[in-house]
Amino acid sequence: MTAFPEFFSLVFSNQLLAPLFLSSLAAFVASIGLIFVAIRSDWSKRYAPLFALVASGLLLTMVLTHLAPEALQAHEYSPIVMLCGFFLGLFLHDTLRTILPGKNSVTLAAGLTPMIAIAIHSFFDGMIYTVTFARGVDTGFMATPGLILHEFPEGIVTFALLRGAGFSNRTSFLLALFAAGLTTPLGTITAIPVIYGVDPKGLELMFALSAGLLLFVSTGPLMAHMKDEHPVRSIPALALGVVLALI
Repeated sequence: MTAFPEFFSLVFSNQLLAPLFLSSLAAFVASIGLIFVAIRSDWSKRYAPLFALVASGLLLTMVLTHLAPEALQAHEYSPIVMLCGFFLGLFLHDTLRTILPGKNSVTLAAGLTPMIAIAIHSFFDGMIYTVTFARGVDTGFMATPGLILHEFPEGIVTFALLRGAGFSNRTSFLLALFAAGLTTPLGTITAIPVIYGVDPKGLELMFALSAGLLLFVSTGPLMAHMKDEHPVRSIPALALGVVLALI
């Protein structure tokens, strides 16, 4: 029984082990959400447009209330970088529509673009774990609860979007697990070798890029599903995403 307190004491007192453990926990939380929707795969595919609208509200609120304000205050070039992130999303989406099979290119791009955006954002989240714990254990603990909790809906939404785009249950699960789960500890590990040389201003620029990318995804491919659903269903789904993000 005493082994567990000793283990956690060792992990959370270490500025390298703590972020790695917590980012892995975030990946585990995302996996739980994925398992839940993978079991009900047909249901997830049927209601994929509603999941997309929930994701739209979730990501748009996260950008406008959290990512963008912090990034814009941190660096004078953040507005330009955020704009670049928006057009990066547009370029990525249109490129996917061009290179993917003609008949299903729009549908496939609508699933893959949000997945790639979420993967990039989750990778930056993983870097944040390492950076915050390098500044202090207390700082790390204050920053991580929100990072961990929002992985759950991200995993569910990514899977539903991929299923709605026509990917198989297995492929959707693996892609969503990578995008919403595994990229987080990958970002943590990537940041460890250079942690003491990371410029906080540079990190804010990365989040400005992420904010612009997610802004495009939330108002473009995801919001486009408004036309697929009746307002009686689409507006509550969008509002649910906003509420989840605020919580």
